[in-house]
Amino acid sequence: MKKTFSFVLFFIQINVFAIQSDTLNLDEVVLKSALINQTNPALSVSEISYDEYQIRPVNFQDAIDFSAGLWITNSENQAQDNRMAIRGFGARSAFGIRGLKIILDGIPLTTPDGQSQVDNIPFELIENVEIMKSLSSTRHGNASGGLVSINTYSNLSDDYIIEAGYGSYGYKNIRGIYSKESEKSSTILNISQAESDGYRDHSSYLNKSLFFKHARKFQNMNLKFNLLYFDSPYAFDPGGLNIESVEENRSQARDRNVLYNSQESIKQIQTGVVLEWDTKLGQINSNLYYSNRDFVGLLPFTNGGYVELNRDFSGVELSIKDKSQNFEWIVGTSIQGQKDDRKRFENNDGEKGVKVMDQIESFRSYGAFILGSYNKPKYSIQAGLRYDGHEISLDDNIGIDQQYIDYSKSLNALSPNLGLIFKATKNGEIYINYGHAYETPSLSELSSNPFGSGFNEELSPMISKGADLGFRKSHKNISYNLTAFYIDTEDEIVSYEIWGMNYYRNLGTSKRYGIELEGSYRPSKLNTFNASYTQANYEFTNQLINGQLPGVPKSNFSVEWIYNKDSFYAKFDLKYAHSLFADDMNQVKVPSFFLSNLALKNSYRIKDLEITAGLQIRNLFDEKYFDNIRLNAFGNRFYEPASLRSYLFSLSTNF
Repeated sequence: MKKTFSFVLFFIQINVFAIQSDTLNLDEVVLKSALINQTNPALSVSEISYDEYQIRPVNFQDAIDFSAGLWITNSENQAQDNRMAIRGFGARSAFGIRGLKIILDGIPLTTPDGQSQVDNIPFELIENVEIMKSLSSTRHGNASGGLVSINTYSNLSDDYIIEAGYGSYGYKNIRGIYSKESEKSSTILNISQAESDGYRDHSSYLNKSLFFKHARKFQNMNLKFNLLYFDSPYAFDPGGLNIESVEENRSQARDRNVLYNSQESIKQIQTGVVLEWDTKLGQINSNLYYSNRDFVGLLPFTNGGYVELNRDFSGVELSIKDKSQNFEWIVGTSIQGQKDDRKRFENNDGEKGVKVMDQIESFRSYGAFILGSYNKPKYSIQAGLRYDGHEISLDDNIGIDQQYIDYSKSLNALSPNLGLIFKATKNGEIYINYGHAYETPSLSELSSNPFGSGFNEELSPMISKGADLGFRKSHKNISYNLTAFYIDTEDEIVSYEIWGMNYYRNLGTSKRYGIELEGSYRPSKLNTFNASYTQANYEFTNQLINGQLPGVPKSNFSVEWIYNKDSFYAKFDLKYAHSLFADDMNQVKVPSFFLSNLALKNSYRIKDLEITAGLQIRNLFDEKYFDNIRLNAFGNRFYEPASLRSYLFSLSTNF
């Protein structure tokens, strides 16, 4: 074991890294997510927890918004999904999430090429969210600029819950939950349906979802099975507007989006098994999972504007951890496979036309890692190393002059990590972390080729090196974490748009540095205050041009007050976001904004029946801001206006 640990330290000291062309627990941070479960890792980590009876988040953005260093937008355009960035990673995404790992109950939602969608997550059942902001390729391989691990409830206090919601802009929601627990097993089933007309024209949606989770305990083994099913027959896309159109009518849709009937339709199923097993070798943690996503999208242009995509995604992960005197170690491996069957047709004013693309895109990944730590009462030294290999291929069944084209490429990476924790006070500690992250272009980004069919071979992986220096403390009713970070990135990937089609390019080098502060204070049993603050610079240099990375603000803060007395809950939050740039040249600045929300909830007992009524006022002070910014949009159509003040009423019964 000592030889292995010395081997890891050796590689970190010589700084080996290669991409080849062919509420906070601060005393002891024991994380539940796969491959991070070291005792008190030297990483920058936030945890957000939810009590079963408190006011639940309205959407995924609500669930994770109070973490310093994190920026999330686009909760209203259901055709584009949430866009999320951690320390700037992921900001380039035109839709969905890129460059970050998302894990749900130990099962990865992120494909091996770095794409994530969170539209199928049962956010109303979230028990806690762990957000790791340190570079994490040593633990998670490709696209690990940050990690979000979501854990849902395994069981609830009530066997049955039925809830209905009604709100502004034609919002309707109904869901039913069944929960059952025995001595050795627990089961939870959630079925829901939500629909809305949307604040903007041409923005209505309908989605249906099912979430099933079953956990069983054996003598020295825990087994957990998950199943998610998501069906969205339609989610219309109102598109981006220029500032003149916003000032004329902020709720209108772009005319071309209406003409081409821009929308998406999705059916997705994901299932997985997680096994935790105590053996003589150590504690084994493994998972096996499979996902299929059937997507149809209509884009606001003719050539290739009708998209059909069928994606298969599967994988297996295995790790073993153990302790020996002052040593703690984890070794593991993972294998993932992804196959995208992508077809494009002409979009003739919303009707499917002639096929213009037909290709099979594959991304296969395999990795192995080792993490080790030497722990003493006053300090802990931690180190790790991971090797990853990726095989990317494309079978083009149309190609140039209708000829069959085969494309393949190999990428390999070594990712080191080194950390140190020093106990500075009785309840406080200093931590230092140095690590690497790399991010390959996703298959959808590679296939968006401005030069024609096939992959865009001019698009290269991003390579990042960074360090954290932080202090965290937890004492009685107060806890906080202060972190300074610095990240140096080569070949930053950014998005741009031509005639409504998104393309991607390498921008050059970037430097990200700043401070993050977050904390929680509970002055009494009735009141809790949570707050987070980020102040950072995201600078890039490209061909002697210096600027700020678009799509993410330099600073933002959030303050939340929660009040609870008996069965009555109240929550008020205030969020501020600094201005940001909408384009690489930093010529268009999106203004800063304040946003506030108020939520109330109370329960009533009528004989054996408990009734809970809730009211939420979103955008309490009627702020005019933008829900999403389309980076480098053609025709200056950067803006997707957010809704003004809106209301949400809910009524539920538990028995």
